[in-house]
Amino acid sequence: MLRFQHTEANKPANVSNLQEANSGIFWRTKFNGTRIGHGGSDPGVQTEMLSNLTKDIGVILFTNTSLSDQDVLLHHFAIFRKLFKHAEALKEKAR
Repeated sequence: MLRFQHTEANKPANVSNLQEANSGIFWRTKFNGTRIGHGGSDPGVQTEMLSNLTKDIGVILFTNTSLSDQDVLLHHFAIFRKLFKHAEALKEKAR
């Protein structure tokens, strides 16, 4: 379930760069291959559950929204990046 499912010889037509967007079963890489997890949306809702590749930091973000798709992605992922930076700082502080 956790291994990458796509190879250069076997990849979906809509995936041009496997480093950026490979996937397993119900998860995929995001943020240029630096995060791994699952997200989704329905009208008014955007979700993301991602960890780093070593799986020692993870962030889950659920948001309600009435923004356009483009604005949702811009603001939702800006919040997500800040939460992830905070989680990294907490991990570093715990060392």
